[in-house]
Amino acid sequence: MKLSHKHHYVPEWYQKRFMHEGQKAYFRLDLFPEIIKRPDGKVIRKGEVLTKGPGKFFFEIDLYTTNYFGHENDDIERHLFGKIDTDGAAAIAAMASPDWMRLIHPHILNYFEYLDAQRLRTPKGLQWLIQVTKPKSYNDLLMKMQEVRRMHCTMWAEASMEIVGANTSDTKFIVSDTPVTFYNSVFYPANVKCLFPNDPEIYLKGTRTIFPLDMNHCAILTNVEYARSPGKLKAPKPRTNPRYFDETIINYSDIIREREFNEQQVLSINYILKQRATKYIAAANKDWLYPENHLKKTDWRALDSIFVSNSTKLFGTDRETFIGGKDGKLIATQDEFGRKPKSKKEWLKKEQQAKEMQEHVMRLLAKEKSNNTP
Repeated sequence: MKLSHKHHYVPEWYQKRFMHEGQKAYFRLDLFPEIIKRPDGKVIRKGEVLTKGPGKFFFEIDLYTTNYFGHENDDIERHLFGKIDTDGAAAIAAMASPDWMRLIHPHILNYFEYLDAQRLRTPKGLQWLIQVTKPKSYNDLLMKMQEVRRMHCTMWAEASMEIVGANTSDTKFIVSDTPVTFYNSVFYPANVKCLFPNDPEIYLKGTRTIFPLDMNHCAILTNVEYARSPGKLKAPKPRTNPRYFDETIINYSDIIREREFNEQQVLSINYILKQRATKYIAAANKDWLYPENHLKKTDWRALDSIFVSNSTKLFGTDRETFIGGKDGKLIATQDEFGRKPKSKKEWLKKEQQAKEMQEHVMRLLAKEKSNNTP
């Protein structure tokens, strides 16, 4: 089989979600184009804006090619990302669908796994991995990428996730070379935590993850305690029980899908995406590449206000998840921060709670049946 060499770190199918129906080419902006000064004094910004199809953008040659004993191998591109992209495309389509609650169940794990892979597979993500893991070779780097590619899934699964729409806005969401974008209002783009290839850590309360699903839908994931009560003093502090690579329970019924963003809010998202991009952004409309031209406020900290949701799904006390078997026996339990019983005594206490809840539900059902009996 012929080896693949053109490796898209932002897949073509994902790019197409940001194009109008029937559109064959869209607009890509180079944030740092080559500057050419002509003898007559005119400055040319070479290739600053190009109009081509998604096959021409967001790729590097042999980005995922390994080489052992002089033999090249593209299994990472063909098999690993082939499956992740196939599963991820279905998951994102389900999440963006009006019928998302019914469709997402078989795809929810693939959704988070795709986000994590997309986060690490970009040139920025790989450079960050080099900085953190200090690989011995490029082969070693690509192996490490596979080892850690689910690292963010636990905290994303425990976060508050809101899907906002741009259906009523003339401006739509754009795509960048860093599709999974971290934003923390207290760390401005010039802050050391934001200098390439760094980002504010996901475990900080105020770090929000922004991931556009398509032109009209954008996912926003926020640590739940910050989603309830944001503030600049809380933003740089660690969330409760932060950790990577841990099992957790996903409750996708808590996903918030209640808001349509207005023009200024969509522009704010696009402005953040542009500020946190490495080199390229793209859009179906050329004007959307320049959100700063139409945005009334570009203060980094003030932008945080667009993410504040008043959804009732955010609030409640002592939120815990219990999973039981057919006989009512407790199988698993955790609180909203992923904390589980640490001792037999705590487990027995949770078993008693589960039993009492089941008995309460059964009494309510019996009462309802009695009331409905002629």
